[in-house]
Amino acid sequence: MSEKNSFYVTTPLYYANDELHIGHAFSTLAADILSRYNRAMGRNVHFLTGSDEHGQKVEQAAKARGLSPQEHTDKLVEKFKTLWELLDITYDDFIRTTEDRHKKVVTYALNQLWEKGDIYEAEYSGWYCTPCERFWTEKEVPEKTCPDCKRAVQELTEKNYFFKMSSYQQRLIDHINNNPGFIRPENRKNEVLGFLRQPLGDLCISRPKARLSWGIELPFAKDYVTYVWFDALTNYISAAGYPFDMEKFNRLWPASCHLIGKDILTTHAVYWTTMLMALGLDLPKCIFAHGWWVTGEGKMSKSVGNIINPRELVARYGLDPFRFYLFREMVFGMDATYTEDNFVLRYNADLANDYGNLCQRTLPLLIKNRGGIFHKKSATLPQSQEIVKLAEQVKAGYIDAMENFLFHDALKNIWSLVQRLNKYVDECAPWKLAKEQNFEVLDEVFYTIGEGIRFCTHLVEPFMPHLAPEFFKQIGCAENRVKIPDLSWGQLADGTACTEPTPMFPRLETERIQNLKKGDKTAEPAGKKEKPAAPAAKTEVNEDGLVSFDEFLKTELCIARIETAEKVENADKLLKLTVNIGSETRTLVAGIAAFYKPEDIIGRQVVMVKNLKPAKIRGILSHGMILAAPTEDGGLALVSPDKPAQTGIRVK
Repeated sequence: MSEKNSFYVTTPLYYANDELHIGHAFSTLAADILSRYNRAMGRNVHFLTGSDEHGQKVEQAAKARGLSPQEHTDKLVEKFKTLWELLDITYDDFIRTTEDRHKKVVTYALNQLWEKGDIYEAEYSGWYCTPCERFWTEKEVPEKTCPDCKRAVQELTEKNYFFKMSSYQQRLIDHINNNPGFIRPENRKNEVLGFLRQPLGDLCISRPKARLSWGIELPFAKDYVTYVWFDALTNYISAAGYPFDMEKFNRLWPASCHLIGKDILTTHAVYWTTMLMALGLDLPKCIFAHGWWVTGEGKMSKSVGNIINPRELVARYGLDPFRFYLFREMVFGMDATYTEDNFVLRYNADLANDYGNLCQRTLPLLIKNRGGIFHKKSATLPQSQEIVKLAEQVKAGYIDAMENFLFHDALKNIWSLVQRLNKYVDECAPWKLAKEQNFEVLDEVFYTIGEGIRFCTHLVEPFMPHLAPEFFKQIGCAENRVKIPDLSWGQLADGTACTEPTPMFPRLETERIQNLKKGDKTAEPAGKKEKPAAPAAKTEVNEDGLVSFDEFLKTELCIARIETAEKVENADKLLKLTVNIGSETRTLVAGIAAFYKPEDIIGRQVVMVKNLKPAKIRGILSHGMILAAPTEDGGLALVSPDKPAQTGIRVK
């Protein structure tokens, strides 16, 4: 993160053509958690969000509702703000692209680039997608459908204005290579560099008013309005004061982090960065492109009708469990699948059983046996000393994870201490110590538990800002709060009095989970029932879930060499591979397209499961599976030999 004692974080501007869903909430909650964390680190935070209100889709949506574009966006923006209030989003500024303060900056920037010669007029022919408001080349649309939304495109020839984006291609490549943390995670950086291997065209930044009137007028061409991306992206500097309040701008810029979804990576990492270069401004410190929340039908989409409404989830489960689940479950940077069962299982395991249970199982004992008073004691028990040491490690790991936007790792660090504290309760058995009236040791145990709860609660508060204060109240230190850099073991004051605990996380059940517990096979989701299978050969699995060596040898792993690789049509995640395994050549499908370009893996040796039953994937019969593992930065790493091996040889 930024070396300055400031943190300027932004979300995308959300397009004002319809209501928001969990995907939009995820970006904004991530920015909120980062903002709360950085405030707790003692930094000056500026958190920007807003709405993108110009363009053809907005104009059409307004017309369908019988409203003017401004009336339409006014109503939707109020709904946006109501949702952010419900989710307790602590933004410092909400910018609208229809505001005068923004339009003035867009006009200024356009004039600057026009006078500099970085904008020119030219005739353009291409295939236009109205819903995406984007031109495509003939080569990109062989079926005359938009590669993004799959709708029909129409051929257009018209005069427009173009930004000389191509002039900044090499400079951008150099910046990316010289600044390893600029685009994150690593696979997104590689994706952008792959895009920049091809000649970069210039960017059309206008639309004729005859086709689109709802936009910011070009100051040098009154019959044209600004293309939505040139308009929307400028919000990051218009809200920061550029160029009319340079004191504010110099305090905030460059932005510490642009948080975006992976679908708008190119517009931010290429369009926006080259615009900044042309204006002579510094680039943001980091652009982080996170993954998507998906359902069984794929990415959530209003048009597909598979969106999940965050209002409903908050009403059903509560705000803090909702916030916690999103960032505990997803490796930030990769996709994650939402199901209600997963939510309930995660909630019960981490919140009800682990975190919530710490207070429930110990504070009543403290009240009963020591009048609810924590007596400060040094760690003399080996288990207590282990926890003190672990707390220091957890804080360091948590800070490192948060500084690198690895929310899941931050929570994983906290939960290692939460789970160790629960184990500590079992090991020390304070109920036995109380019965034996061993109060010296009992006080140490209670103090270690209380201090551990306090320690964890400080770290988890950015994720659960409403329930964390309740935990502080229960252990009696609601007013004794410190910044994260000052957090250390032993700050729970001697004589602190706890309160009677109330259940924070009552266990949840779904009908399907209840049925599964009862052994009811009808609990399987509709459409997922399988035909009765033939009796299988007995597998030698012991009670620990371990298989015998002979059983393991039934899985045949071998070294395969990738001969060809190509993208699978209409499947963003899949590559079709031809692999050589020595005795034969096979075709298989691998879900690695988001992490590897086809041309980058040709000739590479990988480890493959050779005797996997063939499966048809997107109409392609896949004979085998290559092995890969998630990486700490949210990427994916293929499993390969560390030096050349014989193709086809068995891996032992």
